[in-house]
Parts: sequence; structure tokens; C-alpha cells
Amino acid sequence: MNAKTRDILHRYGVATVGLMFVALGVALSIISNLGTAPLSCPAYVLNLHIPAISVGTFTLLVNTSYLFIQIALLRKDFKAKYLMQIVASALFGYMIDGCLWALSWLQPATFSARLGLTLLAALVTAFGVSLEVAADAWMLSAEMTVNAFAKVFRKPFGPVKIVMDTLTVVLSAVLAWCFFANPFGAGRVTAAADVLLARVPGIVIGLGTLLLAFLPGALMRLTDPLVERLRGRSGRTARTR
Repeated sequence: MNAKTRDILHRYGVATVGLMFVALGVALSIISNLGTAPLSCPAYVLNLHIPAISVGTFTLLVNTSYLFIQIALLRKDFKAKYLMQIVASALFGYMIDGCLWALSWLQPATFSARLGLTLLAALVTAFGVSLEVAADAWMLSAEMTVNAFAKVFRKPFGPVKIVMDTLTVVLSAVLAWCFFANPFGAGRVTAAADVLLARVPGIVIGLGTLLLAFLPGALMRLTDPLVERLRGRSGRTARTR
């Protein structure tokens, strides 16, 4: 096996591990019942409406729809290699379902436990994204769509991502209202505290959504250097063999 092939396999392997951590973050946020990350909201709302179809399957379907948006935006600049997003999205979806199954025993009963799970979700998500960025291989359709909008409209990636996250949450709230007459999820809400304190099941948009919109980016200031140290250590180990 030549060096280029080894490099490709290594990068995609690291990126796949990154996807697994991000999927774990999604699963933890769903179990916390304080609200999921913005880009996971549509898939979770649809799953609550049609439980026979898993969150992971809906994640794949939503990400595939993003692909069509990219094609419409980029047109002839859309490259065949971008179709690898479908593979990444399928892996990501199966990982979410797998994590939800593996963590089905987790049943946080108190607000502090739910908040702890949300903070843990933010941390593992940050670590996963740091791995993905360092690997420069897989990239999920949501981020690729943000990148397409930024390229076409010549805007910075960060502000465009904030706009897309906001629109995604709004769309999810509209879907939840149509399905359940409740913009926050599937449970019957009688007061704002029901959402903030997770007093009802099936909360899609809540305190956790707000935390997961900003915390992973902030925590990447810690996880990025950690990933760089791990990469440096693995590189030294490989050279000594």
C-alpha cells in the first residue's frame, strides 16, 4: 500500500471517528430532553411524528435534501466527489440510531442530570467536529450547504451558519406546531417552565438547543489543541514502528 492510499485511509478513518462522536452528542441531547442541536431538530421532530422511522433515517433524508440545495446553488461548480456526503450521512444516521440504542438505559430524572447530559453532548460534539476538521475528509451535508451558501453569496462561513441554524430551528418549530400544536416538540406544554425544566417528554427545541448552538464552537478552543496533540503523538508512534 503506497503512502497516498495510507494517508486517505487514515484521514477518512479519523473523520469517521469524529462522526461517531458527533452522533453520540446528538443521542445524548435527545436523551437529555432539554432540546437537540439546531441541525438535528428537523429529524427529531419528524421521528416524533412518525416513530416507525428512526431519527437516523430521517437524518439521512434531511441531509439528502440539503444535497439538492447545494446542486441548485452551485450548479456546474458542484463536483461529483460531493456525492460522498450521502455515504457520510448514511454512516452518521446509523451511528445516531446505534448510540440511542446503546444508551437507552439512560433515564435522567432530574434537571441537573439532564443539564449534565447536555453539557456532555456539547463536549463530545466539539471533540468530534475537531476530529472532522483535522481529518479534512468526510463533511456532513449541513456544513457543506452552509459552505455553498457562503461561497455563492460571498459571505463568511460563521454568520451564514448562524442564519442557517436559526432557519432550521424555525422550520422545526413550524413542523412541531403543525404536528403537535406545540412549537417546542411533542409534549403538551402549559407553561414555559415545562420546556426549560423538561417536565414533558419529546422536547425538541429548548434550553439544550440554545446551549448546543454555541457551546461546541466555544469548546473547540479546548478540543482542537487536544486533537493536534493526539495526532502528533500518533504520528511519532507510527514513525518509531
